Amino acid sequence: MTILKVLGVLLGVSSAIGLPTYCSHDTALTSFKRPTYDFSVRILDRVSQQTWGHFVFSPISTWLQLLTLAEGARGPTEREIWRVTRYHKMKCFRRKYREVLNSMDKELNDMTRRTSTIVLNSLLDVKKGFTDAIMKDKDTKVLSINFNEPEEAVNKVNGWIDEQMNGVIDEGVYVDDFNFTVLLMVDTAYFKSDWLYPFNQAYTTSEYFYDNNVEIGKVNLMTQDGYFNVTNVPALNASVLELPFKSQRVSMLVVLPNKGQNVKDIFYSFKDIRLMTIFSLFNKEGPKLVTVRLPRFKVNTQVNNLVELIHDMGVKKVFYPDLADLSGISDYRLYASLMTQVADIEINEKGARANSSADFLIQTRGGITEFNANCPFAYLIVDRVTEIILFAGIYSDPNGV
Repeated sequence: MTILKVLGVLLGVSSAIGLPTYCSHDTALTSFKRPTYDFSVRILDRVSQQTWGHFVFSPISTWLQLLTLAEGARGPTEREIWRVTRYHKMKCFRRKYREVLNSMDKELNDMTRRTSTIVLNSLLDVKKGFTDAIMKDKDTKVLSINFNEPEEAVNKVNGWIDEQMNGVIDEGVYVDDFNFTVLLMVDTAYFKSDWLYPFNQAYTTSEYFYDNNVEIGKVNLMTQDGYFNVTNVPALNASVLELPFKSQRVSMLVVLPNKGQNVKDIFYSFKDIRLMTIFSLFNKEGPKLVTVRLPRFKVNTQVNNLVELIHDMGVKKVFYPDLADLSGISDYRLYASLMTQVADIEINEKGARANSSADFLIQTRGGITEFNANCPFAYLIVDRVTEIILFAGIYSDPNGV
């Protein structure tokens, strides 16, 4: 089973394109796809560089955090968030975005869970318009808590997270988070699902893992033969394999760079294509008989410098006490001081719970295509309907976590 979980935290501290205009579910989905995709590949590229190319991350969670913050932002602060996230400026479309996400979450209820918790100091006079806007998302909860009793506050928030995440994530905030703070945003999510075509554990063997043809460790390499979508994508300079999950709406794309391509740069290359480009190639070529070899692995990543990465993308004013304008939330002077995310992924023979040479990545042998991921590769867990990248990352260090 594949299981992924993600925790994103944003703290607020007190201080002195031509888009469709007819608001419907379909037009909202159309206007939603490109902004979320562009933001996702940009932030994934930055996380890749910061983590030395070994990580798991949920880009949609960070995009949604910024979207929530934008509901309370005004003036230049709001415009900066808009330029980076490119959400639709019409409130109707933003409501439809949340309906699209709610619909996806409902259909994927057996395998994924996502919730956003806004924790406010009970002494803070929060504007009703802000709470009304964010509560349109059924997975968003607003908690009003006395921050002067941090231990009790921690128990209440973490108790809510544990309940909503079915025990997969049971801790999101800590006592120190409530020091000099009036607002916290905690995003949590997980994904777990069986493969549509599970691997047979009897065929899993211990094999060497290579980087530039140099042995860097050993992995448990899962193996199976079957008919899968696999294609070469020139824009990525890589080959892509699709491993469907049980729902078939969600699948994992495994991306093997061609020889000479650095896996850390793979998400930068994604800016030149769309997920539909890959799906179209799959449809055109059809499934092929493939020998799939993929490591069983588990990765945990905590990104503590999201403020720097988001700042680099162009959202700046919201992080400065004298520049941030969050007057749509409260008349108190607020700014965002901390933005973090913790994510986990575990891949095994059953599914996802979030001695050969590496000279070749894909080759044809007697009518069978061989996809051998015994060297650094990228992966994306995507929803085919919305084209949302739910989780993504790179596996490059068999000795890492």
